[in-house]
Amino acid sequence: MWFLAACAAIESGSKESDAGSVIVDSGTAVVDSGCEACDSADTVDSADTGAPADTAVEETGTTPEAACGDATCDPGEDCWACAGDCGDCDCPTAAEVIVYTQSAWNGLADAFLADPSPCADYYISLPANSGDKATPRSEGEPEAMHARGPRMHAMAEFHWTTWANEAGSWYDKGVEFRRRMEVAGYDVSAGDTWAINELPSTVRSDDEVREAAREVFRGLYEGPSGSPVARGAVFTVGMGHGTINFSVYKPYLEDWLEDTSFWGQANLYVSWWAQEVYADPDWTCVPDTTTAERSTATNAYVEHVALLAEVGPPEANTAQTYLGRAYTPLMNAVWGSSGSGYGETGIDLEQMQHFVSGEVYAARAWAGTHDYPDGRLGFAWARNDDATEADMDTLAARLASAIHYAYDEGGGSAAHACSPSGAYTWCQCSVEGATFNDGWSTFESW
Repeated sequence: MWFLAACAAIESGSKESDAGSVIVDSGTAVVDSGCEACDSADTVDSADTGAPADTAVEETGTTPEAACGDATCDPGEDCWACAGDCGDCDCPTAAEVIVYTQSAWNGLADAFLADPSPCADYYISLPANSGDKATPRSEGEPEAMHARGPRMHAMAEFHWTTWANEAGSWYDKGVEFRRRMEVAGYDVSAGDTWAINELPSTVRSDDEVREAAREVFRGLYEGPSGSPVARGAVFTVGMGHGTINFSVYKPYLEDWLEDTSFWGQANLYVSWWAQEVYADPDWTCVPDTTTAERSTATNAYVEHVALLAEVGPPEANTAQTYLGRAYTPLMNAVWGSSGSGYGETGIDLEQMQHFVSGEVYAARAWAGTHDYPDGRLGFAWARNDDATEADMDTLAARLASAIHYAYDEGGGSAAHACSPSGAYTWCQCSVEGATFNDGWSTFESW
């Protein structure tokens, strides 16, 4: 999954601005003070300095193997694994975790299984095979995801660029892909679904691309005759975190948000509208700032599409309503990236753990004061060539823990993304030379 980004200021359909300097917008920044009681201390500097020890709860753990089905909640069973025996979990904020993967998906799925939120379902995309991107990945991978339990779901990657070169109508392409999903072992009746990878940036400006998208949404939803319907996810090409010129992007985005027909169709067929918003430590991890300040800067970027719809005119009401229930920020958990479309994440492993924890914190805090993203959050995940398996396991465990405790039984909180006890242990990212990009505040107004 890649940004179509360049240093040019004009959006030509395949290239967008992603320059490295900052324009400061004079608008007022969105306040992200953490409305939840347990986050109130986050607005006080003295409560957010250093990395206090976290001895209250184990940072990671494993879920004992459950033997469900005897109508008794036995030791080792819980509401997440054995709802039939133990009853439903107390989940004021149910989470839906959407992950785009290029590689190393099994390690991440295992980390989620070892440290799950009782209130979460996990949807992990399986990339199409590089030699045949029109065919969903099989080779036993969907079945391996199912074996992890009923809250772990496989998403088959519908690779837009590949299918654009296939014959037939876009509706027929969607139907055919659903047929291939079934052959490959995906089970939509059990929660598996599809994910469109890289809906192109031209959808913001090109009516023909919008029409193609509407038709493929419908085909993927309906599937072959007699198939169960399936709403899926759309991963939409976004703008780089360092973008400074919004003079073309913002008007295109506004025009798109006023397309009532498009968003009405998306509402029927797409459960998760996942905007690629790959936050960058260079624009987030500013030294000597608080978790709340970094969260505010993160959210100005990762929530900007739904925020613009929220403040839009009546013509944007359809988009606003839909995004209020479907918008999912697809954030950045790709460590060691440089020039690959995921920003610059060439920081050390410890800092990357702080960084991803801060992203979970930001999403959870924003949901406390807005209609979106509720419990929806997404991440891109891939292994770079220099990362060891142990490194990836460490990062996966931290991400799993952050999600678990931010969206825990009973409600969780943003602060618990930083540690199980709510101390800010893992929300202290700091990168020399990092600075906030205040330009994203332009999306606070139409």
